[in-house]
Amino acid sequence: MKNVPMFRKTPFLILVLTLAVAATLGKPVATQGRGQPPGGIIVVNGAEAVAGEAILKYTVDANDADKQDVNRRIDADEDVAIGGAGARRLHSRSLDTPAMLNFLKAHGKIAFAEPNYIIHAIATPNDPSFGMLWGLQNTGQTIGCGANCFGSPTGAAGADISATLAWDISTGSRANVVGVVDTGIDYNHPDLMANVWTSPQDFTVTVGGASVTCLAGTHGYNAIAGTCNPLDDNDHGSHTSGTIGATGNNGVGVTGVNWVASVMGLKFLNASGSGSTANAINAIEFAIQAKAVLGASANVRVLSNSWGGGGFSQALLDEINKANANDMLFVAAAGNNGLNNDIFANYPSNYDAPNVLAVAATDNHDALASFSNYGHTTVDLGAPGVDVLSTTRNNTYQYFSGTSMATPHVSGAAALLLSVCTLDTAGLKSTLMGNVDLIPSLNGITVTGGRLNVNKAIRACAVPPTPDFTIAATPASQSVVQGASAAYTATVTASGGFSDTVTFSASGLPAGATASFNPTSVAGAGSSTLTLATGVATPAGSYTITVTGTSPTLTHSTTVTLVVTAAPTPDFTIAATPASQSVVQGASAGYTATVTPTGGFSGTVTFSASGLPAGATASFNPASVVGSGSSTLTIATDVTTPAGSYPITVTGTSPTLTHSTTVTLVVTAPAAADFSLSAAPSSQNVPRGSSAVYTVTVTPSGGFNGAVTLSVSGLPPNASGSFNPNPTGSASTLTVSTSSSTPRGTYALTITGVSGSLTHTTTVSVHVIR
Repeated sequence: MKNVPMFRKTPFLILVLTLAVAATLGKPVATQGRGQPPGGIIVVNGAEAVAGEAILKYTVDANDADKQDVNRRIDADEDVAIGGAGARRLHSRSLDTPAMLNFLKAHGKIAFAEPNYIIHAIATPNDPSFGMLWGLQNTGQTIGCGANCFGSPTGAAGADISATLAWDISTGSRANVVGVVDTGIDYNHPDLMANVWTSPQDFTVTVGGASVTCLAGTHGYNAIAGTCNPLDDNDHGSHTSGTIGATGNNGVGVTGVNWVASVMGLKFLNASGSGSTANAINAIEFAIQAKAVLGASANVRVLSNSWGGGGFSQALLDEINKANANDMLFVAAAGNNGLNNDIFANYPSNYDAPNVLAVAATDNHDALASFSNYGHTTVDLGAPGVDVLSTTRNNTYQYFSGTSMATPHVSGAAALLLSVCTLDTAGLKSTLMGNVDLIPSLNGITVTGGRLNVNKAIRACAVPPTPDFTIAATPASQSVVQGASAAYTATVTASGGFSDTVTFSASGLPAGATASFNPTSVAGAGSSTLTLATGVATPAGSYTITVTGTSPTLTHSTTVTLVVTAAPTPDFTIAATPASQSVVQGASAGYTATVTPTGGFSGTVTFSASGLPAGATASFNPASVVGSGSSTLTIATDVTTPAGSYPITVTGTSPTLTHSTTVTLVVTAPAAADFSLSAAPSSQNVPRGSSAVYTVTVTPSGGFNGAVTLSVSGLPPNASGSFNPNPTGSASTLTVSTSSSTPRGTYALTITGVSGSLTHTTTVSVHVIR
């Protein structure tokens, strides 16, 4: 399907390129042009479609083997789910679209198969200019489009949708979301940004079989890129969004049918205004799933569709019906061909679905626009669509013409009704259609014979409001200690034109507590700060405080909770690190003792230690701290302190409090005086008659400082050994001398060191050769 945003620059100019193609089993004859998908375009049934692609839906009894067989036989290299009604998009490596469709339609396991029609924008925008919004209030003014006017620059008074009268009832609401299925939205535009839907949280949906996670702060969906960024790159979607909900009464630019709105960008048309049926389905599916996941935070009730073209798509019809099941009105442009849609079907406005509302375009004289499609049974009503001023990208405004511009007038009117009327989709559609202005130009060529009148529609469904107010208070709960204060905000919200003075009061206070409001009253609506002050004697506990607003005739209340906790008792804790230290007899160990105050404690804490072993002493530096701080504890032992493990109690004492902690002191006896003996190298080769030299090392321990006398045993025959020096306290050289008669062989030599009662040995070997 070639779907295009329905707006125009000159009469009967439609951006549709007719292509000559070959519908045979070979490669498709396709062209690559503006807005065209990478696979090229092919004409099928007189409409452009993505070359080499088809959309299908399997029968309920089709199994995986059937689906694999289809993919194999059409040489599929892509098989992607679209929407949420079971449709799939398939791409063939080798078959063109007609060949694929011939095979798929004949397959017994396929419910339907159709082209993936191309969707385009119908036309380009006029040059920007500022002027009057005649579609909302037509006083017969001359609008500012000048030479760019599509119709007459001077209008006829009353040829409008009577928006200003409807605004006496409501100027809109953010409770209901309008999904703009289009080229996206410039959510940075100063006249749009306040009314752009924004996700309140991260959420995940599954669109076309792919999981899409949107972060808090995003504004909709881009079906082309599969992302949550619907930024407009064309102007068309921003223009239709402005008609629906450009911010009103803000001193900037224009206003939409709704001064306050929530507009969700559902981008499926690219920068050139083109897009595929598959992406249109996915854009609608995103809105359905976002509503299911986020509930009231994404309550999409209206889908605005200023696009069209191509042939009938069962997959798209299924998705529109799914939108109906999810309580969404589907407002669709009738088309800009100047044709009778009863005879020449225009999609999606011609789909026979209960939620579709098809819109023709009228001018500022209440005439049918020369380019507008019509249809006695297929086009429901008209709306202003000629020389409509609205928002475009980068803080600009332009006049556009087309049924694209008429459609958002109706979408905006639907949202305005929902701001005050509780209506399901059928009721919303019938209320809009049943309250039109009957005009001769639409008599007999539209279902209603009339042009949109939002004032009649909103007054038909809105119950005259009763002046009233509500009161709320935040936060819901506060916690304070005895003697402290808590602040709440009490807010009065007016409805139905309520404007009386509301005086605040509070009840349910605990003993010793007082309440004050600043200001003490508000006129009509406003906020006041409630301060609840407790006393030091206020009992601890949880108290429900009733906040009441009283006017001369009305009283409303809300509640908050005040939790009073007992003031903490001044106290402190004491800790010491490290948990354990080990010293030899006669040495010292250091610890850090730390005081931490609680409850406002500020007294002097004096340190002491107990549990010391015999011969040990303890000292603190400093000896005390005020409020908080640390001290170094030094425990000194002497040579007579018995070896062992001792728990030492470290105590902090203030005039009224005492707290302790423990550390461990491990005292060990000094090591006994001793030595060890080693020799290197461990082995040597020596020819007979030669000598081998070894280095013998004495290693003292435990304070050993004696002389060690060395000797060697195990020498081979006719060999001798000598040490230099001998005795020694550190190292000596052993020289083993052989003679020519010393027998060849390997000999283990034992080196012995003797010092008083201590004797140690080590061994080396000598290999006598030759």
